[in-house]
Amino acid sequence: MKEVIIFLRENAFWLHHVLVEYKLIYLDLWSVVHFWTGAFFFACLSALKWKQRWKWLFIFVAGFEVFEAFIFIGILKLFMPEKIPDVFVDIILGMAGGYLVFYILGKDKISLKAKQHFVIIVTSAIISFFWTGFYSYRLNINSVNTGPLNIIAFIFWWFSGYVVIQMFRKLKGKLNNDFYSILSVTSVFYLLLFPLNYFISEIIHIHEISHEHNILIGSFFSANSALIKFYLLFPFILISVYSWFNHLSRKTYAYNNDL
Repeated sequence: MKEVIIFLRENAFWLHHVLVEYKLIYLDLWSVVHFWTGAFFFACLSALKWKQRWKWLFIFVAGFEVFEAFIFIGILKLFMPEKIPDVFVDIILGMAGGYLVFYILGKDKISLKAKQHFVIIVTSAIISFFWTGFYSYRLNINSVNTGPLNIIAFIFWWFSGYVVIQMFRKLKGKLNNDFYSILSVTSVFYLLLFPLNYFISEIIHIHEISHEHNILIGSFFSANSALIKFYLLFPFILISVYSWFNHLSRKTYAYNNDL
């Protein structure tokens, strides 16, 4: 537990990057986390078939703000102190995240194909968001190094995640076996790492300069222990989170249609 607290204290500062600050409106990257947390809570409440889920969503979102203020900020000193308007904005964002899930996943107005794409996009975006932010990418392109969330790295991993999940879905439909589908997708991902890295570093000359690369495979594939671990875990984490979110999406739709 102590190690987790130290890690968050040292590495979560990037989430305090301000997006919008105007009078009582204050949005930072934590606001994105609050929005998707509300969406996730609402999906979980729907999957568990909780009655009065909107009331419970508000209780969870508001309760988390109180817990964050007293424990995470007041006692553990993990995050920066918040102003009172920030708390209300975070609660509104959490409820808005819940409404987005209700609107897209819980209604027949949105097609099944659109629902599936929504889950894929959200899954890959969330993993790309946290990985890009915590790793703190800096590239040899000064124009994209303006904030803690490097936009090129974020879009690259977002798109990569989208492709990996789509490959998994198509293979699962043909093979009808999760294990072989995951194994096939993972193998393709690992094999493509080398030519893709060569194209990025040697052809279009984009290099990551924020971290030391002390692992060299061949003459062009350089990395470090953090990158290697992420490369190895990325397809497994991606598919696992997607499968979980996809299950929640089906349960959310079923909740509304069982009413």
